[in-house]
Amino acid sequence: MRKRSAITRRQVLKASGAAGLAVVGAPFISNPAAAAAGQLNFAVVNSLSGRFARYGAELKRGVDLAVAAVNEAQIKIGGAPVKLNITEYDDKTDAATAARLVERAITNEKTDLVIAGVGSVNVKTVIPVAQRLRTPMVAFWAQVDGVFAGQKGAPYVFGPMPPFSLYYTMILEMVSKFENPRVRKVGLITPQDELGVFTVNQYVPSDVKKAGLELVAAEFFPPGTQEFSSALDRVRRANPEILIINCYTPEIIGVYKEMQSINYFPPVVIVEAPTSLAEALGPDLEGVLAPTFWDPTLDKTKDPIIGTSRDFAKRYEKAYGSAPPDFVAANGANTIVTGMLALMAAGGAGDPVKLRKAFIDMNGETFFSTVRFADDGLNQGGTVYPSQFQGGVPKLVYPPALKTANVIHPLPKSKR
Repeated sequence: MRKRSAITRRQVLKASGAAGLAVVGAPFISNPAAAAAGQLNFAVVNSLSGRFARYGAELKRGVDLAVAAVNEAQIKIGGAPVKLNITEYDDKTDAATAARLVERAITNEKTDLVIAGVGSVNVKTVIPVAQRLRTPMVAFWAQVDGVFAGQKGAPYVFGPMPPFSLYYTMILEMVSKFENPRVRKVGLITPQDELGVFTVNQYVPSDVKKAGLELVAAEFFPPGTQEFSSALDRVRRANPEILIINCYTPEIIGVYKEMQSINYFPPVVIVEAPTSLAEALGPDLEGVLAPTFWDPTLDKTKDPIIGTSRDFAKRYEKAYGSAPPDFVAANGANTIVTGMLALMAAGGAGDPVKLRKAFIDMNGETFFSTVRFADDGLNQGGTVYPSQFQGGVPKLVYPPALKTANVIHPLPKSKR
């Protein structure tokens, strides 16, 4: 059974059955009846359980806030105000399930836009579905250039986040200027999947070279493992002064706890994402660096739905009783805003060709960042900034004109 509901009564629909899918409904399919009634229907395929559930929970918060903002703003499409409804699906952090849910929604449901794919490993399976069904859609959170390269020249999946090839560029530029101690040798530990392979083979070597540093070790561990000691030991033997832990939150926690158990902390530690780390790792996280794409103080861009980054932060705090812990909820909201802006430019949801062209031609801004999609569907308008855990929260520490805190160097734990 599937049930569609408005923002005030949203459900996560979990299906049982032989296929084991989270049955849900709806991506981008022409829906003239809903458009005539002034209603838009989005399908959101999120990872609400499984390995990426930590991300999914915050993404959902951002989606909820953005849908409420759309309906409050009385956005007009084709000259008439519209109300936005969503239907949520749980892909259980399984790439095959994500692809099946997207295809089911596109072919069987009546939805105006689908947002799907938490992590490039999941988006990799979704892109062929969108291409085959010639249906434009938005990637929930995926950035690995090598995954999007498969649709270069004919994109159907559009990722509002900046390319992963920019992930460590500015952080390594900053680190290369550190003194007392001066650091030059870089080590990397990462899963042997899309995230890790492209990072090791292309992105980090290029950034290391630009920064005048030296990559002395790059070690893989099997995806999904909870055994990190072997890979970490191989990296440690190379004696890097800068350690990049390039993996998702569950693995970051596992690697860091292994470091805690052997008291191994080089002067600089960089993690791939800050989500849910503080509660798991405690004060030992102080001074750890992480890339970020958004901060409430980065308020130079604006959209007609959320407003600015500060406006989003106020909405979040009012709804949930605390400031946003990182960029993830803002990213979730940004997918809704980006989709709405494309629909507004296309003049409605009845023509997938016009909607795809609206994404391709987009050259504007949201509260999250500027938006300019390249011919592979990735947003070339976004920026990746260095943040650092200080007092349990990530704070902007670079570039100097934008920083909200002075950088701590070396990692306090490394001096003990």
